[in-house]
Amino acid sequence: MNPALYPLLLIASVWPYLAHASALDLPQRAGTFWLQPERLPMAAAAAAQTDPVRFASLAALTEHALRTRPDSRAAWLGIQAEAARLDAASAANWPTLTGQFNFIHSRALSSSGTSAPTLNRYGPSLGLTYALYDFGARAASIDAQRYQLIAALLNGNRALQDTVAEVETAYFVVLAARAQRAAQAEQEAALRASFDAVELRLRSGLAARADQLRARAALSEATLARQLAERDIAKAEAMLKQAAGIEQTRPLLLDWETTPPPALAAATLLAELLAEAEQQRPDLRALQAAAASARAEAERARAARWPSLSLAANTGRTYFLEDERTPSTTYSVGVNLSVPLFDGGRLAAQARAAERDAERLQAEAESQRSQVALAVTAAYHDVRHAQDQREGVTVQFDSASESAQAAEARYRAGVGSLLEWLTAQADLARARQAQAQADSDWLAAFSRLNHALGRLPAITPESTP
Repeated sequence: MNPALYPLLLIASVWPYLAHASALDLPQRAGTFWLQPERLPMAAAAAAQTDPVRFASLAALTEHALRTRPDSRAAWLGIQAEAARLDAASAANWPTLTGQFNFIHSRALSSSGTSAPTLNRYGPSLGLTYALYDFGARAASIDAQRYQLIAALLNGNRALQDTVAEVETAYFVVLAARAQRAAQAEQEAALRASFDAVELRLRSGLAARADQLRARAALSEATLARQLAERDIAKAEAMLKQAAGIEQTRPLLLDWETTPPPALAAATLLAELLAEAEQQRPDLRALQAAAASARAEAERARAARWPSLSLAANTGRTYFLEDERTPSTTYSVGVNLSVPLFDGGRLAAQARAAERDAERLQAEAESQRSQVALAVTAAYHDVRHAQDQREGVTVQFDSASESAQAAEARYRAGVGSLLEWLTAQADLARARQAQAQADSDWLAAFSRLNHALGRLPAITPESTP
């Protein structure tokens, strides 16, 4: 071939790629957006679901979140992976059996220098290797992986507890938003009744135009507050859908009445709760298991520096393509003693690294223990304060309700002013909102305390995610 044709053939071979690259309109200067994202290979988007999803209890909603959220599935898959690694480490206690089938075409020289005939040999063979004694290296490796599986299980428990806490927190935000909307709706209805009463008195000549304007302004303000509360409900439900793993396009129907938990007993001591968290927090236990795994890994590295004894056996059957040769059977059995003489300090360095990892994980466990104690203490005082707050808000609401009824009666009797009535209604609205917020804060404080203590939910899904 003419050498001058080589450049032409090279250009022809890369021309399709050059043509594909030139189809992209690249930015002409820095700071310019590239506006051709449709050139990327995108997966087909799933059709949005719009059918409503209904739940009959908070436990059912939480179970749905545990089954469908990606982080729950990731934790479960991580546990399965660690279990498989434990099986792989335990397999070292069993012998290794290897089968082979060989075909050999060979020709050699005889001792006198003459050519030997060409041989074509084939046949199966079977090999067995079994470690008899290794100073505990296999046992330490299995222990290390077993502790890793325990750590994965405990971390998986904590991931599920985090999901439960997120769902409960989002649900209590929805409850608070709905209670605020109900309070604003009652306030709007009361102010509308006030406005109607002012209109009636104005037509009778018993009220001034200023009272009408004041009542209308108060009613408009209450309407805007109710619309704002409806927006807050929509945002809170969106957060709840996100926490529960539900598509944002699906309406969420919650068909149950919230039952408040029993009040925290006055005799409950903070020290008892701290001891409970010490025993139940999965993340604390996971760090301790990880530290134990690192110590076992250090034992494995130290044991690997000692000799190991293993059994080796091999047998095979050899056949020849040449008819004049008969098949033959070979076998061998022996014991191997392997003595590590020099490895550049690799095993010693691995042992030191594992020991330092164990110390680091133990230090992290101590730090985490301090954080757990702080979280439990804060949640404990939040629950105490929320209980006291609910009692005080109840008294405030009763007083504001009686005051609003008295002010309305005085105004309708003509002995009270509209400003007094509107002021009493505003006080009642604030008391109603404070009562709703206090109930939500109480439930949320209990949820935070349970999460800080590491308590499992009362109902958990029976199957894996």
